[in-house]
Amino acid sequence: MIRWKQPRDDKGIVDLVRTQLVPISPWQHPRDRRLHNEITRRLRKGATLVIAQSRRSVPLAFLQMEFRYKILFINLLAVHSQYQNRQWGTELMKRAEQHGRKKGCTMARVYVDDNNTRALRFYQRNGYYIVRLLPELRFIELAKSLADEGWN
Repeated sequence: MIRWKQPRDDKGIVDLVRTQLVPISPWQHPRDRRLHNEITRRLRKGATLVIAQSRRSVPLAFLQMEFRYKILFINLLAVHSQYQNRQWGTELMKRAEQHGRKKGCTMARVYVDDNNTRALRFYQRNGYYIVRLLPELRFIELAKSLADEGWN
């Protein structure tokens, strides 16, 4: 089931960040309590979708997004390794884009670590195109128009 994040989901989301995102990131990340505090601070901004087996179960995947002007920013997306390749990331993206359209967003953007070829392919398969490379930050910026697509 896809649902909105609940406060009790924070620990599970931090665990997903720790196990699925931190190991592939080129950046140094804080550990333990500092990582938990940083992620929960980020989760308070914008909105977060969660995939879980029930309303009360631990998140198996999540997507955190923010809205700035008419742009939907995808900040964090992670799917537990045991549940990857089941289209859950794609479903989260579709829901986030629908929500962005409802909020008046006409464009979606995401930044991908420049060494994360798997994420780059994922976003390109979902209609995102490379806007620019930011080598000094080790990011690739991708974008997708939300204005000319239907409300699926």
